[in-house]
Amino acid sequence: MTLIDEFINQYNKEYDFYQKLAQIVSNKIEDQLFKRGIKAIVSFRAKKPERLNDKLIKRNQKKKYKSISDIYEDIVDLAGIRVSLYFPSERELLDEIINDIFDVELKKDFPDNTHIPKYTKRFSGYWATHYRVKLKNHNLIKRYQNTLAEIQVASVLMHAWSEVEHDLVYKPYSGDLSKEELSILDEINGLVLTGEIALERLQSAMATRTEKSTKIDDKYELTNYIFNWFKNKDNVKFGNTYLINNFLKTNEKIDTKVLNEYLSLIDLEDKETISNQLLDIYLNDSDLIDKNIIKKYLENLNLPQSNSHIFEKFIKYWTILDETASELTFNHHSEDGIIRHRHIGNKFQLLHNDNLITTSELDEILRLRSLRNELVHNLKVPNVSLNDFEKIKTITTELISKINTPSLKKKLQKELDSI
Repeated sequence: MTLIDEFINQYNKEYDFYQKLAQIVSNKIEDQLFKRGIKAIVSFRAKKPERLNDKLIKRNQKKKYKSISDIYEDIVDLAGIRVSLYFPSERELLDEIINDIFDVELKKDFPDNTHIPKYTKRFSGYWATHYRVKLKNHNLIKRYQNTLAEIQVASVLMHAWSEVEHDLVYKPYSGDLSKEELSILDEINGLVLTGEIALERLQSAMATRTEKSTKIDDKYELTNYIFNWFKNKDNVKFGNTYLINNFLKTNEKIDTKVLNEYLSLIDLEDKETISNQLLDIYLNDSDLIDKNIIKKYLENLNLPQSNSHIFEKFIKYWTILDETASELTFNHHSEDGIIRHRHIGNKFQLLHNDNLITTSELDEILRLRSLRNELVHNLKVPNVSLNDFEKIKTITTELISKINTPSLKKKLQKELDSI
């Protein structure tokens, strides 16, 4: 029995394992795509033993396998997942998702200059990103944690073309293609690349239509709109748009005029993602508290009732604290009469610089802020004590007393006392 035969016999026994691993990875990606409002087709498979055998015979001519472990190290796509995006520019969104939910061992972008095609092409060929990943630590899937899976990300058009080209050109049972056939495949590649440009234009046209309609009532439109807003910016971290999409579910529709105002306040230099900043701005809008939207928002997240109560109470306190701080920093630092949302940490630092809060109060606010971020950005309920509620209430009361406008001072104190 040859080494390859021995490997195939062993792989036949492990085939279901790799099929299940591919399914787990696929399900995790599909879940995030659905939550975040990204259109794509996700498929998965374990490599078929008969095709794997042909591939190994061919690769062994160069690799000269010495052991079964050599083969396992060489063949990294026994569990394969393919993500076919409707819009090719959203590869960067997929990059965030994959790095967030998996341990990425290797990332490879195509076209790859090390690859030598069988035909001198006019067009650039295969545009995609491949990832070798492992599942992150999780007790329920511990059996699969240390095994590699390969994720291929490209547009639906590119995946279709690459499947045809790969089967005809590189599979050993397809026969050698003529120069004319290779030329036609190259021509089709040019059409695919043109199609990808058209898809990006379509994506921008959809965002323009959404803005003109004044209302966003679909999570896919919302994600596309946010993505299109920042698409020409460098080093953008979009983050998990799931929580923003949940606001859409809560409000049923989002006013694009308001969304534009909020998006213009996003600071790309901030360490927080766009989604987290946008969520912060929404949650710091006192009108949302008045309309009781926070409670509905939490109901849509299906959090345990006890956690929802802590979340709602803490966010209400924090919203009043933030509004008070905004008013005080506006009075001290306004240049053009426009109230601007600031990064939370900078806002309270300004209060400290103006001697409106002490160093110990600033430290306490930043500690409470970390609790708040765990609640808002990660949906985790840390150990929030009664003392924490008392501290945030005390600091807020002190800051409200320093507001010069009697009517606003009365309004904020009333809201604080009603919690």
